[in-house]
Amino acid sequence: MSPLKSAAPPVAGVWRGESVCATPASACTNETVVYAIKDVPNRADVVMVTASKIVDGAAVTMGSGPWQFDRSSGMLEWRTARQVWRLKVTDDRIEGTLTLADETVFRKVSLKKQK
Repeated sequence: MSPLKSAAPPVAGVWRGESVCATPASACTNETVVYAIKDVPNRADVVMVTASKIVDGAAVTMGSGPWQFDRSSGMLEWRTARQVWRLKVTDDRIEGTLTLADETVFRKVSLKKQK
């Protein structure tokens, strides 16, 4: 069996949707977002994610890097000392949150895979 075979749907591709504020913090604005996800050769537990927001019709990259991916559960995670992104892949949808170190849910993300 290939190391990339699993119960989770393929995650590689382009995903579009919304990242909405889950808190009234003034630093937060709702955004239309695009996540480009690529498999990492020989690493079933990691994918490369480039997250962009749409500003005036153009994609502006917010960040790019490796995320942990549990293919058996469909969970994507990127963690720093200040925050953790947790996203769940289900069929052609990704849903999840950005949670701050103090456990405040700061953003909620909803994406749909592009065909």
